[in-house]
Amino acid sequence: MKYLKQFEGIPIFGLKNHKFQRGAAITIPGIGIFVGEKHAENIDLLRHEYGHILQRKQKGFLFFWLRIAPASLKSAMQTGRDKSKVHMHTWTEWSANKLSFEYFNRPTDWNFTDYPITPHNQASSQAVKQQK
Repeated sequence: MKYLKQFEGIPIFGLKNHKFQRGAAITIPGIGIFVGEKHAENIDLLRHEYGHILQRKQKGFLFFWLRIAPASLKSAMQTGRDKSKVHMHTWTEWSANKLSFEYFNRPTDWNFTDYPITPHNQASSQAVKQQK
């Protein structure tokens, strides 16, 4: 693990684990965001992970660690085993995206396809609206 930089005041650490090199990331509020070293400049990924920081601030310590973190981890592990599952369709992920989207003042370059801000059944229509 290596300190790489900061994003919105949050330390970014690089990991060499193969899953992180392929784009996996994890946020531990109070410690930092962990990404594959080559993903430290991936603004889409960093915005998403910062959304988890915002979840912790909004929902509090207990809700984050007892509800959000376990659900997110479970989803990530299921996605790793079952390619038909999409981690970003989990409520923990799209809600982190939504908080981040608002925090960053609705950036025009937001990647709605990979980082949806609504539940899955609404996400595809959101992406279409944003492309118009």
